[in-house]
Amino acid sequence: MNTGKSVVATTVNRIKDLIKSGDIEADGKLPNERELVQMLQVSRSSVREALRMLAVEGIIEIRPTKGSYVLSQEQYDASNFVTWYHQYEPEIFHLIETRLALEPMAAELAAERATKEQIDALEACHEEFIGYIMENNVLKIALGDERFHQLIFEAAQNPLLQNLYQVIQKMQIDYRKKVFSIPKEAMKAVSQHDEILRFIRERNPEAARQHMLEHLLISKRGLLDAVEKTPAPQGD
Repeated sequence: MNTGKSVVATTVNRIKDLIKSGDIEADGKLPNERELVQMLQVSRSSVREALRMLAVEGIIEIRPTKGSYVLSQEQYDASNFVTWYHQYEPEIFHLIETRLALEPMAAELAAERATKEQIDALEACHEEFIGYIMENNVLKIALGDERFHQLIFEAAQNPLLQNLYQVIQKMQIDYRKKVFSIPKEAMKAVSQHDEILRFIRERNPEAARQHMLEHLLISKRGLLDAVEKTPAPQGD
């Protein structure tokens, strides 16, 4: 039996799928609550909570009396990027530290436990991710990356580990949008995802763990390099 939380989480993912599919473009208006209830066959309260969570993640904007809109994809703006970094620096590093603790373990367990269906889902997700890069759509890239990592946690088949990941998941969309707005960062992720997926497919837990660790450290380095190349904003 589905719990309220699992229904809301599923609803969030299904709305994200609508956005990734291109059915709803950036700046496009989402169907209203009643239409989403009919489309997704869930309660209105589940739809409302899902929309609230998507707004918290920075994927949509809820405009009073007007409805919910998909936020525009972000193009790289060095000054805005550095302003964001300095505003949230402690939280960014707490997030990176937590990912470094959880995700290599998840990749290792996924290499040991993933079913054929889970590996197939990872491969399909990886191909979609490449397609989003070809579209140069930062929001879709961020959502595709989120889904790839989420599938690895599911393939690890450890409910407690998956719950820990869900705690930080809502913090990561804005982080991913900013990181993938940096030129070439998304393309670097493709080869890293490919290696992680290969070792999961080959049932090589140690290599999967090591390559996930390297992937996260390379992403961290790309973030810091972008910050170092741009002077910090000056106060008034």
